[in-house]
Amino acid sequence: MKNFKKIMAMTVALSSVMSLAACSGGGGSDSTTTAATTTTPAVTVAINSETLAEEEQEQVAGVASLLPDVELENKNIKWFSFYDPFHPTTAGNTKSISLELFETKYDGTIEYISTTWENRFNDLSTNLLGGTGIDFIAGGDLDSFPKGVPSGQFEPYDQYVDFNGELWGSVKNLNDMFVLNGNHYIMVTQASGGSIVVYNRQTIENYGFDDPAELLANDQWNWTAFKNMLLEFVDNDAGLYGLDGWFNEKPLMLSAGVPPVELRDGKLVSNLYDENLEKSMNFMFELNKNGLVLDKNLTGWTEHPEYIGQGTELFYIGGGYILESAPEIWGEKFGSPEDVMFVPIPKMDGSDKYYVDAGMEAFMLCKGAQNPEGVARFMECCIAAAMDENAAAIADRKSKDDYAWTDEMIEMKHTIAQMAKENPVYSIHTGVPNDLSSILDSGEFGIRASFYGYEWSTVRDTLADAADIMIDEFNASLEG
Repeated sequence: MKNFKKIMAMTVALSSVMSLAACSGGGGSDSTTTAATTTTPAVTVAINSETLAEEEQEQVAGVASLLPDVELENKNIKWFSFYDPFHPTTAGNTKSISLELFETKYDGTIEYISTTWENRFNDLSTNLLGGTGIDFIAGGDLDSFPKGVPSGQFEPYDQYVDFNGELWGSVKNLNDMFVLNGNHYIMVTQASGGSIVVYNRQTIENYGFDDPAELLANDQWNWTAFKNMLLEFVDNDAGLYGLDGWFNEKPLMLSAGVPPVELRDGKLVSNLYDENLEKSMNFMFELNKNGLVLDKNLTGWTEHPEYIGQGTELFYIGGGYILESAPEIWGEKFGSPEDVMFVPIPKMDGSDKYYVDAGMEAFMLCKGAQNPEGVARFMECCIAAAMDENAAAIADRKSKDDYAWTDEMIEMKHTIAQMAKENPVYSIHTGVPNDLSSILDSGEFGIRASFYGYEWSTVRDTLADAADIMIDEFNASLEG
């Protein structure tokens, strides 16, 4: 078997390289564009940057009719982040539909104030103290909430929105998941599919596996199916690796439906002794014990998504954004667009639900925001863009024209998004106070430890008492 795998690995890798060399760009667009050019290693990509097609502009105007008819006194809002998801960038993405709506309806503008990932919290504090008037930051990562509330970095936004209206009423349940002391601090505009499992269909076919997308359609995409494929495929001596990605632990953990800590009735609570959480931890432990996870210690602590395209790696877990760029960019990693596919994280054995480590488009209103009304109106643009069929159709066309997605990929995106609406699971363990977050998020003595080969029962028993004390301290700070 090992000799067969070595031969297969060399054959598939060679054919993948030849296929990639022959692969050209994705489809064009009927829209008028201004072309920006970005250079990445060995790749030059023309980016469709600005103008929608005339038909799409009419559709955007139709979506804008859903928005309140108000005149903004201040039309500019200030966005603070280490990335810009709204304007065209050299990463291959185009202007967001929500910004198109904001411009169309309110003549609004978004000013991007940049920082770095490493310094974002220090820079935010400096700007807040300096009275820069920053309006909003990203909230979907849940790394600022709830700890930023008692420290006075954020303001509630309840007074600027109407949860009884059509727009905010459609997302009220999501927003109610993140209430502290009766106030809403995270402005959630939509739930989205979280992490995905990317694979190459040519590799799946070469080894005679059932296509994960077909397993999902038959309600058979579970932990056992996932693990058995890895067990049959992986042969480190032959250069065949299993599961890759930087952010595997959280989505695998949450596939059991239970976060390690959560907000309940406006208070932080621990789920560390939950039985289903223990099952997910034991599943991750087994993946490690069986050598099914790429050992990054042997690769200079780097991930290797290009192994997927070469046919020498089976699965890669990441956010959907890893495929939301020009095909020349993501195709270099995962393979030709016609071969690449993705599915959600497999469900827990015996579960009747696919729990999704749901993402969300969400934002937080900063203390001292200079234009909270403008932010609220832009949030409504985001909600309208997410709920309107015409806007969704434009987004799907962007996926086909700009990212070279197939119809199956677009359909799968919608399937996972629906799962996220039905069974979203969020963990706020990275947004709790730093002392608590540092022990919860540890790969040695926290919730990521099982993925790295530590038995959960021992880790949990060591962790739980300290976590309970810190949770009690945080809850008390909310009352002060």
